[in-house]
Amino acid sequence: MDITRRGLVLAGALAAVAGSAGAQGAYPSKPVKIIVPAPAGSGPDVMARLYADHLSRALGQQFLVDNKPGASGNIGAESVAHAPADGHTLLYAYNQIPTMNPHLFGKLGYDMRKDMAPVSITLTTGYILLANNDFPAADLAQTIAYAKKHPGKVAYASYGPGTASHLAFEIIQEQTRTEFLHVPYKQGQLTDVMGGQVAMVFEPFPSAIPFAASGKTKALAVTTPKRLAALPNVPTMSEAIPGFDLLGWQGVWAPAGTPTAVLAKLQSEFARITQLPDMQKRIRDFGSEPVGGSSREMAQTIEAEYALWGKIIRAKNIRLD
Repeated sequence: MDITRRGLVLAGALAAVAGSAGAQGAYPSKPVKIIVPAPAGSGPDVMARLYADHLSRALGQQFLVDNKPGASGNIGAESVAHAPADGHTLLYAYNQIPTMNPHLFGKLGYDMRKDMAPVSITLTTGYILLANNDFPAADLAQTIAYAKKHPGKVAYASYGPGTASHLAFEIIQEQTRTEFLHVPYKQGQLTDVMGGQVAMVFEPFPSAIPFAASGKTKALAVTTPKRLAALPNVPTMSEAIPGFDLLGWQGVWAPAGTPTAVLAKLQSEFARITQLPDMQKRIRDFGSEPVGGSSREMAQTIEAEYALWGKIIRAKNIRLD
C-alpha cells in the first residue's frame, strides 16, 4: 500500500472513530421524557417542571414532564424501569417507591434497586399535619388528647395504605396509645380535609405550605426536627412525641444500563441546577432543603432507608396485595 493510500485509509478510520465518539457523546439527541408518578400540582410535579425548564435551556432539547400517578407510584416507576436505557426517559420521584414499596407489595413488575440507576437526590422535605379549621385541636398534643377521648372516631386521610402519610399515623398510634380512623385516598384528600369529611392529613411541604399559610387549613405540626421559618408558630412533631421526625426526599433515576457517561452528565446537570441561587430559593420557599448529591450517595441512602422501613412495615404486618 502506498503512502498516499495508507494516509487516506488512516484518515477515514480516524474520522469514523471521531464520528462514533461524537454520536455517543451527543446526549440528549431527542426530547427527554421525565415521568412523575404523582398528579399534576403535587410536590414532585412542581419540582420536576422546574428542573425540566432548566435542563431544556441548558442541553438544547426539550425535557417534558409526563404524569403517571397511581398504585403508590408503581405505575410510573415501572414504565421507566422498562424504558430504553439511553437516558431519554427519566423518573423524578420520591423515597417511598424504592424504600417502602418493595416491602408493601409482594409482586411488582420491576425491582427498583436492580432495574433503575440512581442519578441524584435533589432535595429533602418534610410533611405538615393539616387539619380542617373546625377541628377542635390546635396542635399535635391537643390532637392526641382529643383522640384518646374519642378512640377510633378521629379520621385522617392518607395517600393510600403504606404511604408515609399512613405509616406516620401508625407510629403515632403506637407511641401514644391512641386509635385514629384511617381513610385512604387516591386524590382529593385536601378538598375533603377542608370540607370536614376527614379531620386531617400529612401533606408534603410543597403542597401543604400554601394551604397552611393562606388559612384554608390549620397546621398542627411539622415533621422536621426544627420549626419552619415559613410557619414559625407551628410546633414540630417531636415537641409532642420526643424523637419523632419524618423526612422525605425527591430524586432522579434512569433505567439500569444507561451509559455511564449519560448518567454522569445527568448527575452533573441536576447538581448544578440544584446549586443555582434561584433554584435554591424556590426549593426553600417550599420548606425543603436542596441537596444535589451524587449517584453513590443516593444509592447509600436508598439502602439505609430500605432496611429501616422494612423493619417497621414487617412489625406492623402491612401488605398491599
